[in-house]
Amino acid sequence: MSKKQRTLEAVNTPETLGVTPRYVLQPNAISRSAHGLSATAKKLTAMAMALLPPDLSSLTAAFTFTEFCKALGMPIGGESYKIFRIAVDECMKCVITLETAPDKRGKKAWKKFTWFTMAEFDEKTGQAMMKFSTELADFLKELKTVYSKLYLQDIGRLQGRYAIRIFEMAISYAFLQGKQGNVTEKWYFQEEIERLRFMLGVPAGTYKETHLFRQKAIDGPVREINIAGIGVKITTEGVKQGRKLHSMRFNCEKTARMVGDKRRQGKKTRATVELPKTSSKQTIDAREDKENQHLRELYPAEFAELYQAELAKTPRFMPLESDLRRRAAEASAFESLRVKYGIMK
Repeated sequence: MSKKQRTLEAVNTPETLGVTPRYVLQPNAISRSAHGLSATAKKLTAMAMALLPPDLSSLTAAFTFTEFCKALGMPIGGESYKIFRIAVDECMKCVITLETAPDKRGKKAWKKFTWFTMAEFDEKTGQAMMKFSTELADFLKELKTVYSKLYLQDIGRLQGRYAIRIFEMAISYAFLQGKQGNVTEKWYFQEEIERLRFMLGVPAGTYKETHLFRQKAIDGPVREINIAGIGVKITTEGVKQGRKLHSMRFNCEKTARMVGDKRRQGKKTRATVELPKTSSKQTIDAREDKENQHLRELYPAEFAELYQAELAKTPRFMPLESDLRRRAAEASAFESLRVKYGIMK
């Protein structure tokens, strides 16, 4: 891509966003996709996605190694810098496989895409620039996919790629907590063994024996998630068909999130990671406004219906034209949409 072409496109950076991103609104379709990105490459992808506007009007993101480490709460070191540079190149070579929407007969298929059409590292500025595939973005729009909020520092605490993948999957199903027989703050999801191999991107010929696959790609990564203190605890159950292990059930439970360096502090809290001290209320509100606008665009009819219903609930002594009454109704409508579509706040 030439410099002239880049000047015609909006490049999303922490500076243009006005704040270091804290989370990514990741489509559940990506959380449940199949790919073989390394842990660092997946973290790079999450960082780039966190910088994009909700309407995906621009697909290019750029950030430095320092900005990347700050957003994910990772230490800045020489070896990490080398891995970062290698991961940028890796992102350009990998593909992602997404499940299509069901057809008239209720059947689905898998469709492959490249993650990026451009990914490069500038030695002079120390900046990585990545442009997501237009075809991938268009496919996600067609799916009218729902999203989950993943905190970047939670992803940053995980070192193994399988741990990151299972964590993403778990959060994508968190909207089921308290529903369909689940008790409050608990939920589960289940996948067949062969499908899990495919989704986790386990190389062909690796962990051929099922017990080894479970040990290395499931049980070990689940322990890593539980130790990391990132707001969810997972236990697993094997589901057999006869004597053969057919599926794995992942029982998930919302837990306290560890804040700060868990090795030094050992303290847990229900609060999420604090915003950087340099963040102003205006930039925080702007980010929230973008998220709400995206919800309004995705579900216009449902938002209008929920908004009117909430408006009717407000006290009669408040005039209809009251700005406070309008904002309260909007906030309730947005929250109802998040709950319905499993968008973690």
